[in-house]
Amino acid sequence: MLKIAFLLELFFITDHFLQESAELHITGVYQGKTLFIQNPYDRESKLFCVTAIYVNGSKLGLNYKVSALKLDFDGIDKFSPLSIKVQHAPGCKPIILNPDAIHFHSTFSFGEVGFADTALVWKTSGEKSGSVFTLEKYQFGIWIEGDTIPAKGEFGGAEYSYSPLLEEGANKLRIKYITPKGDYLLSREVDFHFYPEPVTFKPYNATNTLYLSRAASYEVFDAGGDLVLSGQGTTADISSLPSGDYVIYFDSKDPGVFRKD
Repeated sequence: MLKIAFLLELFFITDHFLQESAELHITGVYQGKTLFIQNPYDRESKLFCVTAIYVNGSKLGLNYKVSALKLDFDGIDKFSPLSIKVQHAPGCKPIILNPDAIHFHSTFSFGEVGFADTALVWKTSGEKSGSVFTLEKYQFGIWIEGDTIPAKGEFGGAEYSYSPLLEEGANKLRIKYITPKGDYLLSREVDFHFYPEPVTFKPYNATNTLYLSRAASYEVFDAGGDLVLSGQGTTADISSLPSGDYVIYFDSKDPGVFRKD
C-alpha cells in the first residue's frame, strides 16, 4: 500500500436529496476491508432507511431489511477505486460505521481517465520520480498486464496519451501506477467499443519503415508465402528484409502489397 501522506484524501461523502428519496455518495479505495453501514429502522413506517446500494454502478443484491449492512466488495481488486451510492428514504440517514476501511491517504491520484478517439488519455497528480504505468486489459476473465509507460514524475500534475492495441468490439482497460518501491494504485476501469476502419499504410515502395494509419498487429509474407516479419504498433520496421515484393496483413486481415527497395 502506498505510504501515508496527508496531502490528499481519497475519501469523500456527499448527500443529494431528491423529492422521494435521498442518496449518500461515498468514494474511496478498496483495501481488502469490509465496510459496514448502519441502517436505521423507522418504527412509525415500519421500514428500514436504505433502499438500494450501488458499487461502481452495479446494484448490490443485499438484504436491506437488517440494521447493519455489510459490503465485502466481492470481485473488486485490491487498491481499485470505489464509488458507492446509498439510496435511502429522505427522513433518515444511514451511517458509515468504519469509513477508514476505504479511506486512503496518498500523494498520488488519478484524475480523468478515458478515450479520445482510439487513444487512452489520463491525468495524474502527486507522481514520484521513477514510477511507471502499466496498462491492463480484461481478457478471458482475468486482468492481463500489457505495455509499460514511464511516468513523468511531475508532482504537480501530468497528462498522458497512449494508443493501446485494441480488439475489434468490446475492450475493458485500466491503468496501474507503480512506485519505485513496488506500491501501486489502480485507475477506474474504462470500457471502449472499437469498430476500426481498415488499416492503410505508406509508402508502397520503402527502404526502412512503413507508416500505418492506426495501431494494429501486422504480419509480413514474402513472395513464397513464408512469414518473415510480425509486430504491432503504428509503424513497421522493414529495414532487415531483403529487397523484393511482400504482402502485409493487419489484424489478420486487410492485406496490402509493398516493395522493399
